[in-house]
Amino acid sequence: MVIFTCACSLSFIGQAQVNLVRNPSFEQRDTCPWTADQIKIASYWSCIDTGYVSSIVAYAGDPNCSPEYINGCSTTGEGEPNGSAFYHYPRTGNGMAQAIMYFDESYVTDYKRDYTMGHLYSQLVAGQSYCVTFYTVMTGSAGYAVNHIGAYLDDGSIDTFSNCGYPHPACIPQAVDIAIISDTLNWIKIQGSFIANGTERYITIGNFYDIGNIAHTYAFGGPYSYYLVDDVSVIASNTTAYAGPDVTIHLGDTAWIGVDSNGDGMPCYWYVLGGTTAIDSGGRIGVTPTDTTTPTTYVVMMDLCGTITYDTVVVTVLPTTAIKPIITKAIQVYPNPASNELYVDNAAGCKVSILNMIGKKILKDQITTNNQTLNISNLINGVYIIQIISGSGEKRNIRLLKE
Repeated sequence: MVIFTCACSLSFIGQAQVNLVRNPSFEQRDTCPWTADQIKIASYWSCIDTGYVSSIVAYAGDPNCSPEYINGCSTTGEGEPNGSAFYHYPRTGNGMAQAIMYFDESYVTDYKRDYTMGHLYSQLVAGQSYCVTFYTVMTGSAGYAVNHIGAYLDDGSIDTFSNCGYPHPACIPQAVDIAIISDTLNWIKIQGSFIANGTERYITIGNFYDIGNIAHTYAFGGPYSYYLVDDVSVIASNTTAYAGPDVTIHLGDTAWIGVDSNGDGMPCYWYVLGGTTAIDSGGRIGVTPTDTTTPTTYVVMMDLCGTITYDTVVVTVLPTTAIKPIITKAIQVYPNPASNELYVDNAAGCKVSILNMIGKKILKDQITTNNQTLNISNLINGVYIIQIISGSGEKRNIRLLKE
């Protein structure tokens, strides 16, 4: 059971302001990877030569620029944590990408750098500031540690490049780390903010700089510098942390808190109120508290390119012996949108209130019959929240558009 409060109004404003990267944590996939160069298996991801078609492997991209898709379901060198070039778990979930960010040209005659290109849900808004975030870690078998690993957003023109494994210095990444990344244990966050020009529909992660502008140190192994990539996000810079509406569950159940959609990969960390150690990360998580006497408050912290915001959500746990309220599940409210009259069915004994988007009650009524008609003709056109409270205390909120 979900209890909505006036915080619901934030969700309707903020739902569009979540992670705009499709499949940001590489969890969605067509099948399990079984060989190299198969980033195409991850939904909405590819290399920067999507026109390349392999006659041997259906899911292979151009071998000169195609990253590996890594997933725990694989039984070959593309599995985790024990891959052919690393021993490492994804930052979250079961999937991630592996890309060559640099190579020693004295060993290799042909260029080979990998570029991981992903789709956005929608084209960015011109003039809007966005924060770009992704996480990377060097693999244990990388020959070199390098800097200038970054993310570049464009309209897809990068996909037209020939010689896709070459450096692409004309592509200036909007988020880039100028430090040499040599950590093979901890995921390193790379962030950057920029003002969109309104044409951006794709994000590409790689090392775009030519060899003369890359700092590197010898690490171990061969000529290739492999890095893992996970949890990619593009989020409007004016977005604030959102923990979701308060929730009531029964002992043993899991409550899902945070944003309602595409919360994967968001630069968010979750805490129990009063705690100092993060219990999870991402924009949406599942929690299973067991205290049936005191509700548990969770805190989410979001870091958007240095702007830190917080929000809280309360999870109440009912004993398993309690009878689960079901009265509000059968309630129907229609029409929606509505102009003059609103009909509420199957709500005998419930109290109905209409709130504006800042949580102020502007209309209250006591339902005494199974079917009730509410006159809303005097309400100004706009978005409202219908709050229904049953006799047992169960609450339900419904978004209403008055027109």
